Amino acid sequence: MILTVLRGGAVLALLILFVAMLGPFQGAEEGVGLSDKPAHAIGFFIITCSLTLIAPGLGVLRTALLAIALGAGVEVIQGFSGRSANPFDLLADCVGVGLASAARLAVDRVRPELLDAR
Repeated sequence: MILTVLRGGAVLALLILFVAMLGPFQGAEEGVGLSDKPAHAIGFFIITCSLTLIAPGLGVLRTALLAIALGAGVEVIQGFSGRSANPFDLLADCVGVGLASAARLAVDRVRPELLDAR
């Protein structure tokens, strides 16, 4: 039951983040006191954690690669949509992915059954 609720929240988080990244909201992160790069790192930490909850069977590496591919795709789409595409945004995305992946590895060491694919 709780895993189902967490997965639903993860799907909702992904939808909200992708709307924020692809919609006409450039610079909105400043409204909550963040600059662009920390916002990217936090966003992709959340995206990676969400992907982990939704598809734990992917494992750490494939989840990280999927998150990075999503970040690269967002940058390409932003470049074609009139928003700025920035390779440093992708680097900040990778920082968030790396931190979430490290957190998952730590959880796997302490409670390996917690994220079992079910």
